[in-house]
Amino acid sequence: MSRRRTVLRLGTGALIVGGAALVWRAWDQGVFSTGTGPAFDAWRTWSEAAPGSTMHLVHAATLAASPHNTQPWRFRVGTGSIELFADPARNIGSIDPFRREMHIGLGCALENLLQAAAATGYAASAALFPNPADPTHVATVKLERGTPIASRMYAAIAHRHTNRGAYDTHRELPFSALSALEALAADLPPVSVRWVTSTQEKSGVAARIVEASEAIITDAEQSRDSGAWFRTSWSEIQQKRDGLTIDAQALPAWLRVAAKVGPAVSQQQADRLWLENTRDIHVATASAFGVLLVRDASDNVTRVSGGRLWQRMHLWAQAEGIAMHPLNQLPERADRERSQGLAPHFQRVLEDLARDNSRQVLMPFRLGYPTVTPLASPRRKVEEVLLT
Repeated sequence: MSRRRTVLRLGTGALIVGGAALVWRAWDQGVFSTGTGPAFDAWRTWSEAAPGSTMHLVHAATLAASPHNTQPWRFRVGTGSIELFADPARNIGSIDPFRREMHIGLGCALENLLQAAAATGYAASAALFPNPADPTHVATVKLERGTPIASRMYAAIAHRHTNRGAYDTHRELPFSALSALEALAADLPPVSVRWVTSTQEKSGVAARIVEASEAIITDAEQSRDSGAWFRTSWSEIQQKRDGLTIDAQALPAWLRVAAKVGPAVSQQQADRLWLENTRDIHVATASAFGVLLVRDASDNVTRVSGGRLWQRMHLWAQAEGIAMHPLNQLPERADRERSQGLAPHFQRVLEDLARDNSRQVLMPFRLGYPTVTPLASPRRKVEEVLLT
């Protein structure tokens, strides 16, 4: 009997210690603090930040989409103007060797800024790459006081998040939604949209995206450069305020908690999980694929315009309850082939996807109705991105 009591006491003690360790791990990984802390303040306070001032526009710009949440922007605020600059150090290396995605992200920031300007009573005009001697000087936005223009897209800025979760496979997007999204490119003539909606063509595009994902994770340098932007601990998220997080993967709540409290995974394991999600969730549940098409995908002016359209479409979609998610694997591998002098396998895939010899693929993406509400990504403080 005494031996049994001893065993019971030891077992109870182990459970207590194990439970305490689990609670500590959950606390340390932010399970009880999702979306809180300084890294997420910008989403809650941006609309209150210097309302009616040019700084308010910068706050809006910093909530834009960017590749791997690198936030590759800097701003200089002047009298009656805001200048947007690239931060070349905030890039994803071999994943984006020609800075295609970086300039798309800068276009997203510019679009948020312009949306906020119109909604808060500024007449704004943007000049792209105004200084030929400085390729990092992306835009100068001139501002004059005007009449505020109410905008659903402006209202969606604080709610727009990339949705990497599963989409509703029983609910198709209406043609009217695709037409409305396409029409948003009317004043951005370098950019157009092609939709992939048939079951057969969607299957082919899905297979090629999975193939490109496999090529990325078997490329040691691309795997490393992509993994460098994944933030694995709550303290790291609060310190760096950028990058990809577990919360931003739009996982079901139970799986998100399990991923946080479970043991850390290796880069190889993380790559396999990403590949599985790409195959089984991202492409498998897409209601449709879209492709941003341009005349010259290597031109930075065009890339910025493409980013403006992507952000604009994403804001419109958010207001309509539609989820969107970039799928850059194909151009990432095509750029990698070109940078390394490899056979242009994925470049040929992109050419087939464009279906137009006069157009090039800038960025594929997926869209559909969400089944999971995405959570916010961390954001740096505005003070960190200002130039004096």
